[in-house]
Amino acid sequence: MTLRLRHLRLRALTQDGLYGADFPFQAGLNVIWADNTKGKSTSMQALLYVLGMEKMLSPSREVPVPHALTTYLLRDDESELPVTSSFVELEIENGAGTIVTVRRPIKEPGIDTRLVTVWFGPMLTEPSASASSRQFFVRDPGAFQREDGFLHFLEAFIGWDMPVVRKYEGPEGKLPLETVFPLFWVEQKRGWSTIPAAIPTYLRVRDVQKRAVEFIMDLDVHTLELQRQRLKEKIEENARNWTGVVDEMMRVARRAGGTLSGLPPRPTMDIDSLERWTVSLVQDDDDVVVETILAALRGRVAALTEAKVPEVGETADALTAELEALGKDIDARNQKRLEIHKVRQLKDADIVSLERRITQLKEDLQKNQDVQRLQRYAGTAGNLTPEQCPTCEQSLVDALISQEVLEAVMPIEDNIEYVRSQLKMFEDILKREQAEQRRLEDLSVVAAGEIAQLYTRVRTIRTDLLGPSSAPSAAAVEERVRIEARIRDLEGLIASLGDTASRLHILSAEFTELLKAGRLLPSDKMTADDKDKLDALTGSVRQLAQAFGFTTFAPKDLTIDEDSYRPQKEGYEIGFETSASDAIRLKWAYQLGLLELARNYTTNHPGMLLLDEPRQQSSSKVSFGHLLERAASHRGTGQQVIVSTSEDIDTLTPILARLSCKKIIFDGYVLQPVETHAPA
Repeated sequence: MTLRLRHLRLRALTQDGLYGADFPFQAGLNVIWADNTKGKSTSMQALLYVLGMEKMLSPSREVPVPHALTTYLLRDDESELPVTSSFVELEIENGAGTIVTVRRPIKEPGIDTRLVTVWFGPMLTEPSASASSRQFFVRDPGAFQREDGFLHFLEAFIGWDMPVVRKYEGPEGKLPLETVFPLFWVEQKRGWSTIPAAIPTYLRVRDVQKRAVEFIMDLDVHTLELQRQRLKEKIEENARNWTGVVDEMMRVARRAGGTLSGLPPRPTMDIDSLERWTVSLVQDDDDVVVETILAALRGRVAALTEAKVPEVGETADALTAELEALGKDIDARNQKRLEIHKVRQLKDADIVSLERRITQLKEDLQKNQDVQRLQRYAGTAGNLTPEQCPTCEQSLVDALISQEVLEAVMPIEDNIEYVRSQLKMFEDILKREQAEQRRLEDLSVVAAGEIAQLYTRVRTIRTDLLGPSSAPSAAAVEERVRIEARIRDLEGLIASLGDTASRLHILSAEFTELLKAGRLLPSDKMTADDKDKLDALTGSVRQLAQAFGFTTFAPKDLTIDEDSYRPQKEGYEIGFETSASDAIRLKWAYQLGLLELARNYTTNHPGMLLLDEPRQQSSSKVSFGHLLERAASHRGTGQQVIVSTSEDIDTLTPILARLSCKKIIFDGYVLQPVETHAPA
């Protein structure tokens, strides 16, 4: 995981010929100096631009390079010179020693600025070299995901494997490179505003700052958090599937006129409990388990099979009595069906009323939340008065209720909480009523089926009674056929429920595995390695802050919050209580701390740090000198620090004189005429 900048080249073609600048970099400290407004920031933004990192600055699709490379440049006599075309080239090297040269047009007629050309060789430091090239695209969707996308290439070139993170909307996706670069690339305008970094939030990544720091430090905490979250989601899905299977079995039993009992309502590892479910049917106003009913029916069929089919004359009296009993039974069942129908009508009306009430509560909740939002935006308590409703805004002066009881207006927060509780209560009631409605529908269907069977029996008996007395009783035959059909229905019901219940065994086994996987995850939020890295970063930030002259409080009181990874003191995030100069010193300490952490621990830090105008006119010259001295010490480690500054040259010169570093000094404007034989 290494990114080393080797050479930057800027070129702008004008009517007076070619202008440009070259920045040869090396390991260790590199100091770029130019006076203010001479093109130093242009160079730094061109660096970001050539790497396709402009979205780190803003979501704008405009080329983020100032006028010197887009419209006109200024000569040393301050005269303007229009820019006809321009481009930027950068030679970079990774940890494997692979060197590539990247070129991106800034303004070239006929060439889109989204086109990036990569030569697989050191084309700037070895102009005579030849290498193959390939074109990539950037800025467009897919630039980070597809093989021809430049950011996809850059990720692989550095040796990163960006983690999958959650977003506020849409599916999960890889952590964008633009959210990681600010941790080692501090640009001048907004990069110094926050610690640890000004990471773009418009990319809609959840907890983007945490995710970026965790990636750079190669912490396991995000992976663990993601594993815990996915495990939780799988357990919840398992519970939903379980409930779905149980509901399906209850619905099947109910449509057969029965009641299912004995099944665990939630996932369980106890597979024996999955065999203890039963189905009961109402018989003579008693609940009887289906196995008992089946035994009785099978006994009756056996008796009818052994017995001779009687003649109508032999059973006329019995058939007449049964006909009379059937008539009473049908009347009773019709009465019961009618009662069910009435209850269903009432239930339907209740549900309509509940749905209307819930709709009103949702509107009230939305209105109250809008009032709260307006109060928050205005920074006032709003216009809540006893005389006006805060949601419908109607006057309460003429209300029948006494105004005295309205003197104490409920705060908007309490009102929102009250409406929410009401909404939840009515939604719960609606669920219960809808479940009861489905049960009544099933009872109605069962009652209709039973009445139809009774009418069939009545027709059969009447046919017998109207036929010759010597004819075999059709009613006796029909009874046997009906009972056999009933046996088949009940056996089918048991088999169907058994098949469905077998899915619970699968879900139970899955639930057991999920719980086992949960027990294998560490109970602590961070692993021991993570804590070691965070402790090392904390120690480094304290030591660096001390070296840079941080004085707001004792640097030994500094800690790094395990949640946000921001510096804090006594559990409180460090904010406005620090001076501007100490805030800058703390920023230096944090950025260098991340860089130095990579020396002793495995991290994803690329081993380079770029600081654009790190003094920010706020820190003392002595502290700035200490920063450069510390940065220069990275030479022997193979790490690279690039500092771009317009510090007073008389102050800077003696500091640089005692340091081993690469000095890139521009006396006038950065962009100067380029000799025609120079490589373009």
